Amino acid sequence: MGKAEETKARIERAALTLFVARGVTETTTREIALAASIAEGTIYRHFPSKEQLAFDLFQRHHRALALTLGEAAEQVNDLRGRIDAIVRCYCEWADDDWTLFAYHLLTQHMFLSQLPEDTPNPVDVLRGVIVQAMKAGEIPERDPDLAAASAIGTVMQPATYKVYGRFEGPLGVHAGFFAQAVWAVLSAPADD
Repeated sequence: MGKAEETKARIERAALTLFVARGVTETTTREIALAASIAEGTIYRHFPSKEQLAFDLFQRHHRALALTLGEAAEQVNDLRGRIDAIVRCYCEWADDDWTLFAYHLLTQHMFLSQLPEDTPNPVDVLRGVIVQAMKAGEIPERDPDLAAASAIGTVMQPATYKVYGRFEGPLGVHAGFFAQAVWAVLSAPADD
């Protein structure tokens, strides 16, 4: 990694840490520069604005998470295996870089509407698995968006609890429990 790339990485890491602790709006470029041990003007050599830095971090992570979840799902042929693979991958992703994961979780409402429509989306990965399973008769038919939201909530809500200090430790320790919960949600009988 060259000096420019190293500096950019330091800026991004400092920004992530501050954005998670204080929020994007409340964090200043001066604070980012101080945390990255650089002059404030150096930030603008790499990013046109703090807002673009924040968006770029979100978009890159969002896209990479979607692609990684899709690859995990493609490795398995049966629905339960796909659910397990997606949940474990999501938990591993969170545990690998909790600060980045927490940032993505905390800023999704700020940035999701700004993403280009063709951006790979983690939700679409699970939704696609659900739609395919419904067509194959593996789970009851229902609104696929409702099913995806309910399934995602079984993992995302505990992750949110972790962000706010409600429990500690890696999410991966609980991946089996989360996968069982997702299966219970998806296989529940359809409403009459």
